[in-house]
Amino acid sequence: MSDKDIPNGSATDETRRGNLFTRLFDIRTIIAALLGLYGVLLLIAGFAPGLAGAGAGDHQHSADPIDMSVGSSSNLWVGGVLVLVALFFGAWAALRPHS
Repeated sequence: MSDKDIPNGSATDETRRGNLFTRLFDIRTIIAALLGLYGVLLLIAGFAPGLAGAGAGDHQHSADPIDMSVGSSSNLWVGGVLVLVALFFGAWAALRPHS
């Protein structure tokens, strides 16, 4: 097979498509997406804590130590940290692509 048999640009299109799939399914990109999603969900739960109790119905809260953390802003802190770590992973994947 010679170079004349290959249409112009088809090899480079396949290479670009392969590079896109490689970067898209890089483990750092997947980790960044998952951590970012969980971080955003925790930030929403931290800013709107009433939404978490909306589905509880008539359930009474107990003095359990796990329930005592409801008044803290741990969802905001953990959500913020997860979003920052997701940004780090995303920047790492973008700036140092897989070779």
